[in-house]
Amino acid sequence: MFGSKPFSGDPLCSERYPRQSVHAAANCRGSFASAIISERRRLFEEGLLNSLRVLIVDDHEATRRGLRSLLSSRSDWEVCGEAEDGMEAVEKAIALRPDVVLMDISMPRMNGLDATRMIRRDLPESKVVIVSQNDPAIVRRQALGVNAAGCVSKSDVSRELISTLDKLVQKRKSERIDVSQGVSAAESDDQKEFSERTAADRITGLLAAIVDSSDDAIISKNLNGIITSWNEGARRMFGYTAKEAIGRHITLIIPSDRRDEETKILERLKRGERVDHFETVRVRKDGRKLDISLTISPVKDAAGRVVGASKVARDVSDQKQIERTLRESEERFRAIVETTSECVKLVSADGTLLHMNSSGLTMVGAVCADEVTGKSFYDLIAAKDREKFRAFNERICRGEKGSLEFDIVGLKGTSRRMETHAAPLRISDGTVVQLGVTRDITERTLAEENLRRSEEKLRTLAEELETQVRVRTKELEERNAEVLKQSEQLRELSSRFLQAQDQERRHIARELHDSAGQIVTVLGMNLAQISQQARENAPQVAADVDECRQLAQQLSQEIRTTSYLLYPPLLDETGLQEALRWYIQGLTDRSGLDIHLDVSADFGRLPREMELVVYRLVQECLTNIHRHSGSKTAVIRLVRDGEIFSLEVEDAGKGIPPEKLNLLQLQGAGVGLRGMRERIRPFDGQMNIISNDGGTTISFIFRLPGPPAPSPENIGQEVQGFLE
Repeated sequence: MFGSKPFSGDPLCSERYPRQSVHAAANCRGSFASAIISERRRLFEEGLLNSLRVLIVDDHEATRRGLRSLLSSRSDWEVCGEAEDGMEAVEKAIALRPDVVLMDISMPRMNGLDATRMIRRDLPESKVVIVSQNDPAIVRRQALGVNAAGCVSKSDVSRELISTLDKLVQKRKSERIDVSQGVSAAESDDQKEFSERTAADRITGLLAAIVDSSDDAIISKNLNGIITSWNEGARRMFGYTAKEAIGRHITLIIPSDRRDEETKILERLKRGERVDHFETVRVRKDGRKLDISLTISPVKDAAGRVVGASKVARDVSDQKQIERTLRESEERFRAIVETTSECVKLVSADGTLLHMNSSGLTMVGAVCADEVTGKSFYDLIAAKDREKFRAFNERICRGEKGSLEFDIVGLKGTSRRMETHAAPLRISDGTVVQLGVTRDITERTLAEENLRRSEEKLRTLAEELETQVRVRTKELEERNAEVLKQSEQLRELSSRFLQAQDQERRHIARELHDSAGQIVTVLGMNLAQISQQARENAPQVAADVDECRQLAQQLSQEIRTTSYLLYPPLLDETGLQEALRWYIQGLTDRSGLDIHLDVSADFGRLPREMELVVYRLVQECLTNIHRHSGSKTAVIRLVRDGEIFSLEVEDAGKGIPPEKLNLLQLQGAGVGLRGMRERIRPFDGQMNIISNDGGTTISFIFRLPGPPAPSPENIGQEVQGFLE
């Protein structure tokens, strides 16, 4: 935090408060984190410090990293902690007492809305800003409902977050000034200067203790390479104490074969340049060499002249060892692949053969790899199996695993039967290819075919010995029983299919929201920072980056819309009514339908699975109205009367012809209506259709399940859970 420009980010550190105050506090130990928090809060309240302590809450590490990077552009702001869900957010807010909490909504264990309520109740001085990928209009209503200080859409976070937090800071300062205006008018200039000096000394001492307690080595030197400061992390890393190191040349820790690096670094520092993440080798006091990553920054005096350098060194020896181990593992794997008797190959999604071991080359009749690699592997597949293998390869490259039998025709025209087992593999450029292990099963296939033919002959002889009448009679009886059983199985399978479909939609929607959406959000934040950095030196680049950022925002909105259409998170977060209102608004914008939603008073929440079924029923009904009825209006009624719940969807279209309506009522036609019947069957729901030339009304009636009667065992478990 302080490695690149020590203490320069704090407005209280200046030439009036010399470096010896830092060294005087260097021996401070113990629990100083709470002291820093309370001291910075007091200084902020007194108007002596413009800092802001922020707690970031999001269940995606990439988003948290992006928000932290965005906030780092303000040196007077501090990210005091991070949390991955609502429960952890409440715990850390109580422990850290931040000024602002950046809160996501959709998170595991506890969502952001419930966490915000608890934080606002227990910590009224901490403000909460909702940062969500959900629809901005809905998020604004949700933020207002939980008394949040504001909300920012993740698609606009790079543009709006900094300004939103600035407004909170200014508002808090103005409130403080109004309260203390009379007191500040009476304070003399000497008293103000003394207060500022005391606060600066206190903060400087605390910051020095933090630097000295850092795990990284933090070292400063002058332009002649003489070491001027040496923290505890440097002692642990290099073995020299501060007394042994300060005053000696920096080549104390530089190997003789790398001394020229120091000369080049000093030249860059004299030009005011910064050296970021420079990986090199340094030597300890005991002679052991370390792989380290260096960040070196120039140190300037009050006149802006470069007078020295500050460097932060991090030991990356373990990381380098892991890389070496990985290379050795890859070499062992390559040796195994080349010596196996089976064909090992890599095939891209378009069928290009990327690699094949020597055993595979022998199977296809190739003398060297150049005869087949870089060319379409599909050309080696027999024509009858080519499309089957193409579809199989595309499934593998989409992330599935599988096996397949197929025929190949080698370069010399020899046909062989092959069996392959394949899995997806992500290669160095990020693309996914098929890793397949294939064996020649020609002889096994011939043996199986001969065995099958022999079995067929024996079976035919056995069947001819039986009486045809008894066989036919028994077959009919078994067939009738099987048809009845399969009918019930088919109904059960249909119900499971619908459930699996809903689960997969929810899974895909969550993946879009939590993975693709979060990545696009972070991309937008990164592009915003790049644009800001490029405005002064490369305005054209900044303009291009702004255009990319706008495309990223548009993509984020498209992902959010697609995610909501698959499975709206509002269905879990706020319930059926809010989800239906969002869907109706979107369908109205897209289709022009005038849709009215009528919900009975005190409707409340339904069981989760029933809310999903009702949502899908409304979707199917409105889709049919838009596509087939010709109606410009639709009315949806949700009525709850005790244990009875009813749904009614009405349009003013051309209606359904009587003969077709009879078929629909008998369940003999209509894929959509059959799907709706299958959805309501697990809940013992009833469905009815009334239609004439004035329109169509589809109604559903459900009996709501009552709470299960508690058994003595359940009561004991509930009491135990409450006590825990």
